Amino acid sequence: MIKLLRLRPVEEPNRTEPKEYRLNEDVWPSHYDLEIKPYFANESNKSAFTFDGITTITITTFKEGVSSIKLHQSELDIQSWNLLRRSNSQMVRRWNETYDPQTEILTLELAEPLLPKVEYLLTFHYIGVIQEKLRGFYRSSFSRSGEQIWLGTTQFEPTDARLAFPCFDEPRFKATFELKINHIPLEYSVYSNTPIRSSVDVGNNRSLTTFGVTPKMSTYLLAFIVAPFEMTGEGQIRSLTRPGISNQTSYAVQEGLKLLQYLEDWIDYPIGNFYEIFPIYMAAMPDFSAAAMENWGLIIYRESFLLYDPLEDTSLDQQQITTTIAHELAHQWFGNLVTCDWWSVTWLNESFANYLEYFGTALVEPDWELEQQFVVDSLQSAMRMEARVLTHPLTSPVHSPFDALRKFDYISYDKGAAVLRMVEHFLTKPIFQLALREYVKAQAFQTARPDDLFAVLDRHKANTSAYIEPWTTQPGFPLVTVSMTEGGFTLTQKRFFANGTDNNENSLWPIPVTYATKPEDFANTMPTFVTAASYDVPIPNASSVRYFIVNNQQVGYYRVNYEPKLWDKISNALRSDNYGGIHVLNRAQIVDNLFNLAAADVMSYAASLKILDYLKTETEYLPWLAAVYGLDKLSQKIQPDDEKLFSDHILDIFETVYRKVDFRPPVNSERRVNSYLRRKVLQWTCRHGHEDCRRKAVEEFERFRKNPSVKIHPDLRDIVYCEGVRKGSAIQFDFLLNRYQTSNATKERDLILKGLSCVEENDLIHKYLSFMLSPNMSENLWRSVVNNPRMVSSAITYIVENSEALMEL
Repeated sequence: MIKLLRLRPVEEPNRTEPKEYRLNEDVWPSHYDLEIKPYFANESNKSAFTFDGITTITITTFKEGVSSIKLHQSELDIQSWNLLRRSNSQMVRRWNETYDPQTEILTLELAEPLLPKVEYLLTFHYIGVIQEKLRGFYRSSFSRSGEQIWLGTTQFEPTDARLAFPCFDEPRFKATFELKINHIPLEYSVYSNTPIRSSVDVGNNRSLTTFGVTPKMSTYLLAFIVAPFEMTGEGQIRSLTRPGISNQTSYAVQEGLKLLQYLEDWIDYPIGNFYEIFPIYMAAMPDFSAAAMENWGLIIYRESFLLYDPLEDTSLDQQQITTTIAHELAHQWFGNLVTCDWWSVTWLNESFANYLEYFGTALVEPDWELEQQFVVDSLQSAMRMEARVLTHPLTSPVHSPFDALRKFDYISYDKGAAVLRMVEHFLTKPIFQLALREYVKAQAFQTARPDDLFAVLDRHKANTSAYIEPWTTQPGFPLVTVSMTEGGFTLTQKRFFANGTDNNENSLWPIPVTYATKPEDFANTMPTFVTAASYDVPIPNASSVRYFIVNNQQVGYYRVNYEPKLWDKISNALRSDNYGGIHVLNRAQIVDNLFNLAAADVMSYAASLKILDYLKTETEYLPWLAAVYGLDKLSQKIQPDDEKLFSDHILDIFETVYRKVDFRPPVNSERRVNSYLRRKVLQWTCRHGHEDCRRKAVEEFERFRKNPSVKIHPDLRDIVYCEGVRKGSAIQFDFLLNRYQTSNATKERDLILKGLSCVEENDLIHKYLSFMLSPNMSENLWRSVVNNPRMVSSAITYIVENSEALMEL
């Protein structure tokens, strides 16, 4: 599951004893028979947005004297339950039942103990709610010819299967599932993890559709959709969408097929070995809490992460769609086939998917340079977040559903993937791939703990786990400080905090050390692990080396600081021809480190910005992407009296790269990352008053306003919209506002909102802010308000004056 927006509106529960949230191991499920009958309108004595459910669970105990069954349910009105011995249908006498709403555990007390190694059938009849919130079995809708069309879909990860059926809702309780859905076929089609096995008429205009039995899997991977969707595709991967937009799925299906083949070959475990899974459906949902969810056979996406229109979507949108598909397909092995044993080790699912999101897509789209993009997008992003005092290790305790949800964060995804990349470079690519193939085969259809992975790694290279495990069990990461000695260099480590404190922290990590003193050294990414607080690197005539740069291609997950004379050497090299041969990833690393070291008061901003002045000659995307992150944080500290000085500095350092990218649409002959670079450069130069940038943006806006049939290139659209509104009047604002109100394209509407947020006139600011009173107001609107400093004071006044209305949203 992609981490973006994976937050449900849930409050921290009252603290119950941690162990009480977990099920015991007295009883194990092996199979579920489910029947779901949803109502999207009132039917006789049935209320709209409810469903009837029947669940029969095949269970077994392997212990003596078990006379109670504990399992999960949430918000289900259980009408009745019974327990039968499967072999002879003999009823087991009931004693009592209790329910704890805090732990969501239902306890069924029996009048007699269960017999060990004997199968029983536990059956529930119940009524459930088709949820409004985007979890469990929930409802969504779309508009068709002015009519609101309802549909039902699911999102069970991590702990919401219990909202749809009573179950053992923990990953370790794997079982098979056979699902039946009672629906109105004239209005709704139905889809689930497996192909339809049969569909029979049951009267009242309803059919009972039965799906094939799933493989052995965790409850959170069950999925079903009840919707009037269109299907496209005929191969192994097909798409499902609301009517009228299926033409936007051809790219996703095409890329999905390529990615599936490459991932199958890379992992060497054909997806056909799972079960009769084909076709794999990729469903686009109007409302979805995550970017996507990897359910076996029925992968569900938020529409904007699956649909692609080359006339409306940016180059980066296209990449995001492709990498999201790669992430979810990677989960078919890492997460579905081999599942984390408990949410305390969520990273065993998500780090592999995040790693293959970049490195798997790189197999299919080698020209996108995703192996390098990973360093700034994922590794550096994780470090910026994890430098906070309040963080947690990759492996950390989880008790409640709230705890489980919080594990779907930058640590499980981005840091986890960065740790895997360290392992890859330590083992080498071929050995790393071989080890993962063994791991998947060994744990197939089971759950896994970190020790299972470490054992495989150790078989291929001794002591790998000793070097890697501390990165999974300790929070944070180190700052390595480099100083020069007579005989070489000394490296010392200390945990890095963004606030500049040390909190009496004495943690040590096995540091993967590589270094470069000349251009050809950067190719060596095979590290030597150093476990001590201090480490000496002997180099004869150390003072004469051109530079000494640690952590080649930023394979290691740590920051580096240098004593002033070593920073001077690096600075001089960056200002020389070809940046002194310093690898582009190390230039991005240096830029990121300088901004973050200054923010943490490890070095002064004066010293940092002096070195960063080299950016005047930098023309590569990744160093600039790292710079943009740093400049954005720095801009938040700029006082009003210094805004012009800051803008002048921005225009000064961006001038060369602006001339390189120019204000124009991308062309096919240029590198993909150059189109990303252009958007960043134009956003910053236009925002800070670059005359040529603003002039061309306004000219393009006016051309478009006079002739909307000729659209602005998607890669330039947000910049043009912003500048057209910023430099315009009510005429330009109302033109764009009207396009927002008449557009049905989600991404276009988001771009228009961002453009409208660039307004600077108070009357128009209030008009823009009035969108906050809309129940369907996009959260992008709030973000855009914060990102426009000129709007903040007006926004505060507006919020105070309209606080009562806003509280009702």
